[in-house]
Amino acid sequence: MTFINENNNNFLYRLTYSFVFSAVYTLCTNVYYYKMIFDFSMDIYIKSIILSFIYAFTMYYGLSMCKYIGKILIFIISITSSIVLYFSITYGVVQNKDMFALIWNTNTHEIMGVFSPQLLLYLAAGIVLGIFSSHFMPKQRPRLLHIGFFLSLLALCAILKPILPVELKGRHPMPFGYLSHFGHAVKQQLRMRTMIAARAPLPGPVEREAGMPEPLYIVLALGESLRADHMGVYGYERNTTPNAAALPLIVFDRCYSAGAGTTESVTRMLTRATIAHPETALTEKSVITLFRQAGFRTVWLTNQGSMATGETWVASIARESEIFRTHPSIYSIGERLEDTDLLPMLDEILAMPPQNTLIVLHSFGSHINPEDRYSDIFRTYAPVCRKFSVSDCTDEELVNSYDNSVLATDFYWAGLVERLKNINSLLIITSDHGDRLRGKYKGHSPELMDNPALRWVPFMLYASPSLRKEESAVRKLSSAESIHMQPISHDMLFHSLLGAASIQTPAYKEELDIFSGKALPHQDPFVVLTGIEQTAPL
Repeated sequence: MTFINENNNNFLYRLTYSFVFSAVYTLCTNVYYYKMIFDFSMDIYIKSIILSFIYAFTMYYGLSMCKYIGKILIFIISITSSIVLYFSITYGVVQNKDMFALIWNTNTHEIMGVFSPQLLLYLAAGIVLGIFSSHFMPKQRPRLLHIGFFLSLLALCAILKPILPVELKGRHPMPFGYLSHFGHAVKQQLRMRTMIAARAPLPGPVEREAGMPEPLYIVLALGESLRADHMGVYGYERNTTPNAAALPLIVFDRCYSAGAGTTESVTRMLTRATIAHPETALTEKSVITLFRQAGFRTVWLTNQGSMATGETWVASIARESEIFRTHPSIYSIGERLEDTDLLPMLDEILAMPPQNTLIVLHSFGSHINPEDRYSDIFRTYAPVCRKFSVSDCTDEELVNSYDNSVLATDFYWAGLVERLKNINSLLIITSDHGDRLRGKYKGHSPELMDNPALRWVPFMLYASPSLRKEESAVRKLSSAESIHMQPISHDMLFHSLLGAASIQTPAYKEELDIFSGKALPHQDPFVVLTGIEQTAPL
């Protein structure tokens, strides 16, 4: 930049500075980001790059007139852009407000799971760009000519916006895209407390049908990131579920998750929301409130720290419970988070005086870094994924660690059955969503509702021997078993929990109750599952 004398030609220097660094910024960020999104269309890709350069040129030119504040903002933008780019490219995530909302829904275990030496390289590149762009920023005060030119650039951006290809809508170039989504996430977070407090009660009255077995214990074992096609009981080539295979379970062949991310899935499955119409999850109370109104003791036990602490949608549902407890290991970086953490907590609940009880066990399952989800005795398959981030592991390493974590979860299910077999109990086993284990992009993302690897989850039932002797329970279980080959979804969980407990309420729909004998097959609006051959390679 020294070949231009800034003092003699301030305008030319500012133009050159803005051109050079906007070109560098576009090359380092948007070229890669838009390549990931628009790889299918060279025409849209080229248009997006041209647009991103014009936006970046306008940004650099405008900030160059702000002196010290401009230098600080350029440095911050360079660093944050590098971090956002890392997560977008590594996990194949299109930037949206949900991506940034995860900032409030995370804990130390999840942070360690996504940390990678590659992130440090991206960060270093952002720091270098920030230092150079701040150092060479024009020092002379802007004149009317500079302000007029900047206004013309803003006008050009305004003119371009209405004529953009439809594919670019909502996918603004960095940094404007992620800054906009971050702003929406902050706004949403600030509104969350008000929205949670304003959730409407479900229609009443609520009462339990007379003559039902008491006390009844209904336990929902809600796992994390568990794919049905990596379970032996679903035909997986590895025997990852030996305990489940030996138990008298009703295994549903096809179950679609309510979402491809934890928040979306858990809030939808426990409310009247459906996969096709999810908005109810944010406006109404959950099924837990109905159980409380029906006289049930309601319990939520979890080692899912990110979803159980702070102001999150899942936490708001969890706190509808009479008893809400988190495992202390969620606050320690060095501790493993294993499903069996919840067993001693369950023992305490079962030791309480007998009473009709609904228990939700929200475990950490195989989430984000499965190597940290099981003890050494389950390390059956090797080599395993020992890298900082799952994105750095080979497909073989990650699959092996994942399958080991499924073995640990299977052991946890056996522990649940052992504790429930001598009381009137119904155990429902499912998972919030699956996970991507193979290929360039690993992990899960809320917007990927059409991905079978994220949507095919287990759904299994266990009824204790004493419950199977009850006439009403036998009828319900027979109805459920008769449709175990029929496609179902998490849309049915809300109504099936009510049906299992014989709770009568206007909110209940028998066509969505697997125990009613009138449940209709689920028609998913996003994806069709045709068998294990389809999902195994994903």
